[in-house]
Amino acid sequence: MKYSTLSAALMAGIASFTVHAGPQAQATCAYHHTLGDDAIMMFGKPNQAMLHDFFGNTHTDAYSSYATLRAKPDTTCDNKADSSAYWVPTMKLPDGEIVKPAYQKTYYQASNVDTNPLTPFPPGLELLAGDHHGTGPNSHITFLCGNGKGYSNKAGEVCGLRAAGDAVQFNIGIAFPNCWDGVNLKPVHGKMNAAYSVSGACPADFPVKIPTVNMNIAWVLPQITSLDTSKIQLSMDPTMQGDQRTENWGGIYTAHADFMNGWTENGAKFMAELCMNNNMDCGTNVPYDYSPAIDDSYVSSQEPNANFGQKPDLILQDNWKDGGRKANPETLALVKFKIPPLPQGLSETELANFKYRIRLYGAKEESGADQIFFYPAGSSDWNENSVTWDNRPSCNYNSDAILYLDNTRKFHYLDVDKAVRKAIAAGKTEISWYIGGDRQGHTFRFNSAETKESMVLMLSSYVKVPEI
Repeated sequence: MKYSTLSAALMAGIASFTVHAGPQAQATCAYHHTLGDDAIMMFGKPNQAMLHDFFGNTHTDAYSSYATLRAKPDTTCDNKADSSAYWVPTMKLPDGEIVKPAYQKTYYQASNVDTNPLTPFPPGLELLAGDHHGTGPNSHITFLCGNGKGYSNKAGEVCGLRAAGDAVQFNIGIAFPNCWDGVNLKPVHGKMNAAYSVSGACPADFPVKIPTVNMNIAWVLPQITSLDTSKIQLSMDPTMQGDQRTENWGGIYTAHADFMNGWTENGAKFMAELCMNNNMDCGTNVPYDYSPAIDDSYVSSQEPNANFGQKPDLILQDNWKDGGRKANPETLALVKFKIPPLPQGLSETELANFKYRIRLYGAKEESGADQIFFYPAGSSDWNENSVTWDNRPSCNYNSDAILYLDNTRKFHYLDVDKAVRKAIAAGKTEISWYIGGDRQGHTFRFNSAETKESMVLMLSSYVKVPEI
């Protein structure tokens, strides 16, 4: 049985799935299996909980924990950094047919991060949302017909065929509490471990602000042409006689959901600190692992003995127009990363789905779009506080990657997978690049490691999850 008495702090806050213009990230996970298990409120008691439909980690059962999710990280989610377990009660249509969801899309969201920044999900965090004894609207639970008028927290709309005319689509949006008590990873009967923020700020008893987990579960139903949402039923705790189950069902207002964090630690850290606390909509750009720049600077042929390692900018200004790079001024950036290691225990095919990219923030200073080049440095044996034009490592001007950009300052993503894998094959654990400009004397400026928008080397893996 789930704990269902919600405090005033829990009931306060924003409604689920209103239009969100603030920082966020997202993951889409296909449905995988159904079990009468609940590893949060009925841990270690298989087949004694209400029927639940599971998304994400494919091994989720009554014994799941953060350790098991990461030990067996197979997932139906499109981002392989996310091995979280998500589950919701099973749905029964008004005609008695039990149906399975197609997928769920989770938006991780926040507001007021400038004054109330986020803390990453801690390993092992488990959250509950909703009330499985609910009898009326809940401000954190919303309903949507695929052909309807948008999300509402009131049941009763009759869904018709969606725009494609091929199925009825019904969605439930569920917003989880986003303020953790900072102590208890797991809720227990009679005591929740999280509450909802109020105007972006957390209540005193739940002071740690975390990303809001906003699940959006989609049922795609080609077998019907209309659906009265007030007559939908959701699974309840079964009546048990020994090992024999008798299923029980409740109304649509008993909608609820469970979240067991299974993100990689660096994935969760990136989402909160390098994405959402920067007021970004990162979309799916949350990496499996990442490394911030451990050294960065720029060097200038016009100031050959000067060091610029503590500057907030990385400046590029090449001028190859007359006589090439030796005859004209040249300013190059230098950046060095530790290489995030590839995961262990995966097949070559699985490893091939992982890609290395660099995220960098900046722009060209003049109007128009041009290109910059990532040239391999001859050595990583340099330090940002001492490197100058005169003592810099050698530069191989055959570029590993090219980026086109204009004068709009923003984050850019650059594929460097081939170069990093070559370095790994050579036994290297660090990699360095020069960044050169367009050879026409234009100036490019990027944020350095002295700012919160510094460069990072990301390791990511994605697969396509169809949204039917």
